[in-house]
Amino acid sequence: WEPGQTIDPAQAAANGPHRVLAQALMKRCIADIPLVTHIQKESAGMNKLYSQSMCSVKQWKTYQAAEQLVSSEVEEVRAEADEIEPGWSQAIWRQAMQYHNMLKNRHEMEAKAREQAAMQKLQMEEEAKKPKLTPEQQADKMAEELIKAEEREKASKGSFKGAGMKKGFLDGKKEAKK
Repeated sequence: WEPGQTIDPAQAAANGPHRVLAQALMKRCIADIPLVTHIQKESAGMNKLYSQSMCSVKQWKTYQAAEQLVSSEVEEVRAEADEIEPGWSQAIWRQAMQYHNMLKNRHEMEAKAREQAAMQKLQMEEEAKKPKLTPEQQADKMAEELIKAEEREKASKGSFKGAGMKKGFLDGKKEAKK
């Protein structure tokens, strides 16, 4: 196989050099996605900072060099994509972004699953540490809680009895008006 040659579909389906190169280029493109998106996000901010003289010339030149490096990487990937498969340069970055997002979501889902599993394990360990109560002991415990709740309720009702206004409190004001 030589670069620029077209590949027949039967050979492309196999694990030939065409497929290996395409996979390698896609992996490279996916790995570049975070860099490209970061430069795109920071571009407006850096331009504004530089225009308002809020960053040094050295920082600005360093940013421009990074921007140029990422831009040349994008163009190189597009050129190689066209060499591997004519017309692929139009779609490779979109495909890579889709794969990148899919892998990112999968990674986040796996992390959440691991976190939930760890939480469940901790809860199970804590439940195992708690003393096991027989049904009789559980009934006694619930009865004690009910009795305590009733006592608290009675105490709270009793504390408000006679805690109203003092007798004659308003009577003094009526007499003063007369």
